Amino acid sequence: MILSKLSLKNFKKYKEFDIEFYDGLTGIIGKNGSGKSTIFEAILFALYGELKEKGSKDIIKNVTANSKDELSVLLEFEFEDLNYKILREFRGKNLTATAKLYKNEKLLVTGVKDVTRHIINLTKMTKDAFLNTLFASQKELTSLSSLDNEHRKMMIRRLLGLEKIDQIEKYLKQSITDLNRDIKSFSSFLLSIEQVDEFETNINKHLESLEILKEKIELRQKQKEQLVVQEGISKEKLSSFEKIREQKFDFKNRIKLQESKLETVLKNINELSYEKKHLETKKVEYESKKHLKIEYEKLQNSIKQQDNLKEKYLKKVGLIKERDELRLAYKKQKNDIKALEEEIKDIDFIEKKQKELKSTLELYQKQLQDKKIEERELRDKIAGEKNLINDTKSKIEMIQSLGKNSKCPTCTRELLDDYDKVLESLYKLIHNNYEKNILTYESKLEDLMKRVDKKQEEYDKVIIEEKKIHSKLNILNERKKDLLKCKNYLSDIETRGKSNNDAIEKLQNYIYDEKLHQELIIKFQNLKTEYEYLIALETQLKSFNKVIDSLQEAKDNKSVLSLQLEQLKNEELKIVYDENTHMLLKKELEEIVRKKDDLTELLHNKKLQESKINGEINSIKNRLKENEQQKIKLQTKIEDLNDYTKLKLSMAEFKTNINSKIAPKISSIASDMYSKITKGKYQFIEVSNDFDFYIYDDGKKYPIQRFSGGEVDLANLVLRIAISKTLTELNGSSQVGFLAFDEVFGSQDESRRLEILEAFHTIKEQYRQIFLISHETEIKEMFERLIEL
Repeated sequence: MILSKLSLKNFKKYKEFDIEFYDGLTGIIGKNGSGKSTIFEAILFALYGELKEKGSKDIIKNVTANSKDELSVLLEFEFEDLNYKILREFRGKNLTATAKLYKNEKLLVTGVKDVTRHIINLTKMTKDAFLNTLFASQKELTSLSSLDNEHRKMMIRRLLGLEKIDQIEKYLKQSITDLNRDIKSFSSFLLSIEQVDEFETNINKHLESLEILKEKIELRQKQKEQLVVQEGISKEKLSSFEKIREQKFDFKNRIKLQESKLETVLKNINELSYEKKHLETKKVEYESKKHLKIEYEKLQNSIKQQDNLKEKYLKKVGLIKERDELRLAYKKQKNDIKALEEEIKDIDFIEKKQKELKSTLELYQKQLQDKKIEERELRDKIAGEKNLINDTKSKIEMIQSLGKNSKCPTCTRELLDDYDKVLESLYKLIHNNYEKNILTYESKLEDLMKRVDKKQEEYDKVIIEEKKIHSKLNILNERKKDLLKCKNYLSDIETRGKSNNDAIEKLQNYIYDEKLHQELIIKFQNLKTEYEYLIALETQLKSFNKVIDSLQEAKDNKSVLSLQLEQLKNEELKIVYDENTHMLLKKELEEIVRKKDDLTELLHNKKLQESKINGEINSIKNRLKENEQQKIKLQTKIEDLNDYTKLKLSMAEFKTNINSKIAPKISSIASDMYSKITKGKYQFIEVSNDFDFYIYDDGKKYPIQRFSGGEVDLANLVLRIAISKTLTELNGSSQVGFLAFDEVFGSQDESRRLEILEAFHTIKEQYRQIFLISHETEIKEMFERLIEL
């Protein structure tokens, strides 16, 4: 992989930033906080969609960016002579993530996870492997020699990815322990040979008892079947007697019912005869008074005619009154319309004035909003400068508290003679840069606030004027609505007036005599009582013919019922029923049922006993079956234990084999570089299988801690490069062609720095691009290419 170009938008401290990468040794130089390390964080983010340390998406976005502004990282690189391009973005308030991967300008993959998966397959490195192989910091280099044996070993194994072997080995040990525990537990639950024999003997005894019990059940079952046959015969005889008795009782009940019907018919004949005689008397009375009905109906029709005339007369009077009211209302509406038209004559002019004021308000509002944005940007800049002052003051206090022997807070080298220079440069940075910038920003802010106040005053005046116009326009619009209502009402009055005149014209010919009307009503009321009595008589006489028919029907029914009653009595005498024989049959059946029930209960008890024995047999068989299953599980656990033990031994052998290959490889690469850097003073660096470091001096082996700080820093550097080289080969990532080191010069003097740069020149054959990050501006002349921030 060769880096080509990086473009950032709203990523961390960069609002917008573009950088091109070239082959060779490149220095990335800038002051603390200038964003040097951010460049490689962006590269990592572009490739894997994550930073070195996972965190909130809000941390990634530039603090000055608006919620609608997008965050984007575009990385272009070469891989196996092909051009690739990755674009990752966060969009919207929720920072929704998107990703696209292009190959030779053609879209290859989309989607955050799919792009990351494709990069891992392409480079054959995960995010952690990529970091451990291609990036190194001064802190990491120092840790190689300063950590104790155990932690150094853990760190190097993590860099090389060997901690996975340790995790597998740990898992195998725990699994073997768990299997031994399970085998012991399973063995404790197995039955002994004596217990198995005892269980089998008990099963045989239970089977013998079960055979005897089955013979007894079979005998009792046959006896019960005989009783069931006897029960059926007795029930059949008893059923025959029951039917005869039911027939006897049925005829007796039918005779009683027939006698009751005949009695009811005789009573009905007497009642109908009396009612017939009464209706004949009423009929004579009705004939003498029926002329009153004709007279009453004539009076009723005359009153209806008078009621109709009265209704027409009252309607005409009401219409005349309504006509007078409509004339008054018409005159009033005409006057109201004239007044309202005069009142709203200026409404168009006022509406035009309101539109002009609203346009002015929108313009002022936009101007104020722009100034608010400008104000927020100035305040953010002031806050940013104050934060830089606080950070610088913290560094000053830390250096002062440690004294002249303290280390540079960025590169970790000892300050010594540079102590006062460092403090002075930090104070100058505060006074000449940060505080000066704050004064400039505050002056701009003060001038801006004056302009904002003036514009706000103009805006408030226009708002007051617009509110007055708006209020007046609301009143006129209400008057306009009232005018429309008045015109509609006037039209309604004209329509109603025309309809009213037509209705009065139609009712002119109707004449009503109230005196005649009252006389007819009095006469009608006097005749009403006699008329109602006559109608009642008429209603009663309507049933006369029906009563005659009902009387004849009752007499006919009496003859039929008498004949039927006589026939029922004769048939009832023919049925023969012996109650004593019937009772003896009942007792015989009860005795058979009792014996059958006793046998049923006995059989039930025997079957319960049989079920109990079967249950005991099944229980013993289940216990023996569980014992066999437990044996199988135990055997499986034993086989698993053997497999895990073999795997553990193989893993230990594999681990020893890997260590024996990796350590010599790192030693070879590191020794080569260290010899060149030290001009042959130190010929060999040895890395043991346990990752302890030794330097050979005059043919003798010494621990790395014996040597001075500068020599140790150089040794750490070549060891870290050797580890990266070895890790690249382990990952099979031979196409990854760059390295990046952050603040690796440490406490080296100028000659050592040159030696380090020479060392990096020696590995340019393996890495086309090498990037060195540093805050020390005095070394920028030492690089082939320079990126200055």
